[in-house]
Amino acid sequence: MYPQEFNGLKYNTWSKLVPSVLIAHKSERAADNFKNTIQSWGYDVDIVTEQDAIPSKVNNDRPDILILNSTSDEPSGLMLSRSLRLNKFTASIPSILIAADFDEGEIAVSQEQTASDCLISPFTTDELRNKIDALLPKLFKNPEIQTYEYEGVVVNTITYRVKRDDVTLHLTPKCFKILTLLIKQPTRVISREELIREVWGEGNNVEKRTIDVHIKRLRASLNKDGAVNILRTVRGAGYSIDINLA
Repeated sequence: MYPQEFNGLKYNTWSKLVPSVLIAHKSERAADNFKNTIQSWGYDVDIVTEQDAIPSKVNNDRPDILILNSTSDEPSGLMLSRSLRLNKFTASIPSILIAADFDEGEIAVSQEQTASDCLISPFTTDELRNKIDALLPKLFKNPEIQTYEYEGVVVNTITYRVKRDDVTLHLTPKCFKILTLLIKQPTRVISREELIREVWGEGNNVEKRTIDVHIKRLRASLNKDGAVNILRTVRGAGYSIDINLA
């Protein structure tokens, strides 16, 4: 698939399936609270704890939104936002500053414009979600197709919800991406190499066995309560969504 341009940045079309968030926080344990909450809303989330790691992470993974709190080498969220605004890899990515007080947020958002928006601690999860949703690139808000359906399995790429026979299934972000790619072209066999490229992105060193593990998890979720297996493994070729497993 070919990259698309948005605000001067290139996005691979696979990234449209699940929007991604990168959290900069000095404590990975503390950031896990953010991560778990945001993942439950259907986002793909990653964490960085060091400022120097952010540009390369952004360049490789192309997150859609940055959440800036602090890092182990930069305790000030405002200073962190200033540095990232000057970096070519991070300057154009929407960001939310977790500010210590109103003045810090006012400086970052209104005066210096080093952050797109801010939240003043403490804040609610609803406030966080509203801020994230408001900053999502347009390519997530107006997709051409919202739902895909095959043999009772329904995938909604707007709400990031999956149902089978009207029962909600809970998938990891990677499993959601894999299922979406497969269900968009039922019966077509997609190779491990193509799945790795489309789900993890070009240039990522992912072993083929990693795909096998995710396929196993996805199959277990789809086949709960004795449902008919529709996730087909074609030895030496790849995988497909197909009711005819023979």
